[in-house]
Order: sequence, then structure tokens, then C-alpha cells
Amino acid sequence: MGESDGGPAAPDSGRVIFLGTGAALNWERAQTSLAVPLAGDEAMLIDASSGTVLLRQLEAAEIPLESVRHLFVSHLHFDHAGGLAPLLTALAPLPGAFLAVHAMPGTLKGLRELLALTIPGVEGWLGGRLAWCELAPGESVKVNDAEITPFRVDHGLECVGFRVAQAGSVAVFAADTRPCREVVENAREADLVIHEVYGLKAEAERAHALGHTTAAEAGRIARKAASRRLILTHFRASRFADPEVLAAEAGASFGQPVEVARDLTAFEF
Repeated sequence: MGESDGGPAAPDSGRVIFLGTGAALNWERAQTSLAVPLAGDEAMLIDASSGTVLLRQLEAAEIPLESVRHLFVSHLHFDHAGGLAPLLTALAPLPGAFLAVHAMPGTLKGLRELLALTIPGVEGWLGGRLAWCELAPGESVKVNDAEITPFRVDHGLECVGFRVAQAGSVAVFAADTRPCREVVENAREADLVIHEVYGLKAEAERAHALGHTTAAEAGRIARKAASRRLILTHFRASRFADPEVLAAEAGASFGQPVEVARDLTAFEF
């Protein structure tokens, strides 16, 4: 199914809400974060945007703070992890709040060190309502009615993408990465692939130097994986890269139309 404007997911589908779709220095969009509604009015997040903007986007998407029970963090860069401290601070006074933070071991260590430097004591404020959960590539985690499988990607530091299976459907989030076989393998016949994009194929050398993928390469990855749909995200400001032009280049490689993610849009898969 396609883009939707809110409301509950259909019983036979999963759903993803784009809270932020911008790259690190994109002032036009919030930075990267996805929300996946779960059964029982709960939700999980993939990445945490860049700061307090995460709280604003959750409110705009009508996702109550106390419904957010799980956060999966792909890597330590501030545009993906910067919203953790504000999120924990906002959750602390809510007696019904609980959060499990899932990440690779090095990423977990870095997150906790950052919290200790920027907001000392926040872990104690939540006490037993905060859990730290180590991920291992290829090992699935069952979260409510969804199963999440992390997989390594090539970004130049510890970084993972996520395969989300829910309601018989599969969505794959390829976090910041150069083109790599792990994305193709995990996106095999996925209903929806969400892939970061840096620029057009003419910018391939710079994209790869910075640990990113071109639009044409994202399209080829989805085609090789025989994925059903491709949505691009993690955009630089429009004066550097026009999202619609990027989607056209990706579509030429994919062999079918490619969609552009926008803040606060939702897609069923």
C-alpha cells in the first residue's frame, strides 16, 4: 500500500512513520528518525534524530511519549542519536514510561558515555524503567508484534541497518552506508526498502568518501534485491540535491517509480 495521512495500520500490514528525513546539516527537515506502531498502542523508534526536534516530531505525529517503548539506534552520529538525551529527560517524570535502547555494543557504550557528559544522572532518573540491549548482526529481536534483525552496513564506523518483519510484511531500513551486499541480502524480496541517498551518480566519489550512496546505486540495490518498493530518505538541503531528481535517477536504475520520504508522512508495507 502507499502513503497515508495517519490513523491505525491495517491488521494485515506494517506501518512506518517518517519523523525525520534530513541529513545532518539539512535545516529544511528534521533529522533521521522512524516510528513503527506496535500492537497495544505501543511504538518503537529507529534512530532518534538530532535533539529536541524528536520531541516536536513525536507530538506532531500524535505519538504519546509514554507509548515509545523501544529505540533502535543505527550508529553514533548526532543526526541519528542526538535525540536520546531529550527523550530520556522527557520520559523520566512519566510514571508509566519505559524505554529499551537497542544498539551494537560500541554504539551502546558511546551513547552512555555521551549521556554521562551531557546530562549526568539521567539513567538514574529512570532507574529500572531504562534498559540497554546489545544487538548482534543477524540475530533477531522480538519486540511486541514485530521482529527486528540488525545487519552491518558500510559507513566507516560501527553502523547497522534494520530488517523489520511485522504482520507478514517486511520493511528494510538501510542506515547511512556505502553500497554493500549486506543491504541487498537483507532487502531480498522486501515489501519496502528505505534507503539513504547522498546525491546523483556524478557525485559518487564524494558520496563514497563520506560513507554514503548515490540515487542510482540505491535503485540498483533495490532491483538486485527484487524489492517491491523503494523510498529514499536522509536528504541534504534541496539546494544541494533535489529529492525529486534523486528519485528519478533511482527509478531509472530500479526499473519502477521511487518515492521520496517527507517528514511526518506514513507508509504501509
